[in-house]
Amino acid sequence: MKKKCYLSGPISGKDLDERRKAFKDVQVMLETAGYDVVNPMENGLPSDATTAQHMKRDIQLLIECDSIFMMNEWNHSQGCYTEFMVATAIGCEVIFESPMTEIELKENKRFKTIFR
Repeated sequence: MKKKCYLSGPISGKDLDERRKAFKDVQVMLETAGYDVVNPMENGLPSDATTAQHMKRDIQLLIECDSIFMMNEWNHSQGCYTEFMVATAIGCEVIFESPMTEIELKENKRFKTIFR
């Protein structure tokens, strides 16, 4: 059975077309690695929905996942931080795109880094 992986990356205040491409690139990479990927850019809500509406929907999607992939610069986003906290609280495996995070968290076996 494939592991279900939620993508977490900064969206608010960014160019939406650039973010859609970045999320899709990571989705393809993870699908190639064998994951069933949940992309919040495809959460079914219109792009003009409020941040709160998106977060509520995204958290619903996240809690059904086995792992979360933290895209670069996740730590600059309140939404990503919230997703990280929910994911760790429910026991999701956390995968970081940035290799620096692996150094900071190398003692915790639930965390790993994917290099692109």
